[in-house]
Amino acid sequence: MKTITIANRKKIQLYSILIMTAIALAVAIFGFVYLYKIKIEESQQELHELVKSQARIYEAIAKFDAIVTGTRGSRISRAGTISQIKEAHIHYSGFGKTGEIVLAERVANEVVFLLPTRKLNFEIPAPLPLDDSKNNMPMKLALSGTSGTITAIDHSGEEVLAAYEYLPFLEVGLVAQMDLSEIQQPFLHAALYTSIVAWVAILIGAILNIRLVGPLINSIIQAHKQIKESESRLDDLSKQLSRYLSPQIYQSIFEGKKSARIGSHRKKLTVFLSDIVGFTAMTDSMEPEDLSFHLNAYLNRMSEVVIKHGGTLDKFIGDAVLVFFGDPETDGPGKDAEHCVAMAMEMREAIEELKKEWKLRGISHDLSVRMGIASGFCTVGNFGSEQRMEYTIIGNTVNLASRLESAAQPGEILISADTGTLVEKTFLLEEVEAIQVKGFAREVTPRRVLGHRQTGTSKPEMQYLEPGFELNIDLNEVPADQQDELLHKLKHAISMIEEQKK
Repeated sequence: MKTITIANRKKIQLYSILIMTAIALAVAIFGFVYLYKIKIEESQQELHELVKSQARIYEAIAKFDAIVTGTRGSRISRAGTISQIKEAHIHYSGFGKTGEIVLAERVANEVVFLLPTRKLNFEIPAPLPLDDSKNNMPMKLALSGTSGTITAIDHSGEEVLAAYEYLPFLEVGLVAQMDLSEIQQPFLHAALYTSIVAWVAILIGAILNIRLVGPLINSIIQAHKQIKESESRLDDLSKQLSRYLSPQIYQSIFEGKKSARIGSHRKKLTVFLSDIVGFTAMTDSMEPEDLSFHLNAYLNRMSEVVIKHGGTLDKFIGDAVLVFFGDPETDGPGKDAEHCVAMAMEMREAIEELKKEWKLRGISHDLSVRMGIASGFCTVGNFGSEQRMEYTIIGNTVNLASRLESAAQPGEILISADTGTLVEKTFLLEEVEAIQVKGFAREVTPRRVLGHRQTGTSKPEMQYLEPGFELNIDLNEVPADQQDELLHKLKHAISMIEEQKK
């Protein structure tokens, strides 16, 4: 048996230290390479999101300028937009030590830069040849109409990590970039320092991990997993519950602005009610599956219009739709009433589109809807019991909207006098014969909505639907040289009606 001498023991100790150091260095290098890869991927994602965000902002500015100036697509509008971007960029400090936004366009066979850069003391770089096969690769890719991320040489000759995007509306390339050395430097320094003490840290870490840290980390991971699962279940549950509530009510409850407690308050609202004419007859003549499909399609389309105009969708009562404006959010009684009438008019247009779609599907039933609108004070809030409650409205205004809806002809929108006072400057209205409304001592004089008044942005139109009679006029679509012919036809129609009455 070979005797272990002091020299051999020292050699074994030395070899052991060398082996442990090698293992420590290998682990450290592997760890830093892995972390560096993750950092690169995170940086790519951040740059990609940044360049997408900046692209949307620049495009939005350009489109807004084009609309405001009325020079859509012109060089004047584009120059104004570039000037605004450049002015904002001067005050932009960038990100990190070397991160910056680069904007350029293609002129002939050159890349012409539009924004100053840090690397040139906030001077605009000189143009570069587009056919340069080595430099300025991110911007060349952007100007080619593509988007993505890349590690390449930029216009200044530095190796960068870059995300690029093409802005078709402005016809420019956009690049968000950061020097690769800035990402690498912390890892190189950390690797150098860590390699010196890595073997000690690994030994201590291994012991602590076995005895203390390992079980603790496992417990934390398990708890985190359970939290994520709970969050996922709650998120799914909240999404399902949101379908039973109007978006405004759902948002108010989940943001803590309203509480789910019995209570109500008085508020001036504009109330809308509609129903399908002859729905009972439809239920008798259609199969339940077809009826459900078409009713859901109708209610879904109406809901989209309600949400678009900011209405609070109270409930569906069979084929009827109850909506109110002014709670939980309001733009003031006047604007609330205007939003409501505009919603009703868009609903009427949407119904005409549905009728065309259904005819193509072979549905012969003529879809017609009556609509009633009233403005006034209502009691709004949570009604019911502690176990089951509903956020809704009650009051004479709701009853009046219901009576007006019942009195309306197919395709007609009848509004109360109070609503008419609020919207008469925006919409064309026609006073109709006074009616006696159940529950009201005096007769009410409703008004019929004909269309928008002629303004800079609204359409001079008239829509009127009755059984056997449909009138839909949009003067924007009638050429000036045909307006006399249109007037002649209308007069002829009037004379026919007068002759029929004799």
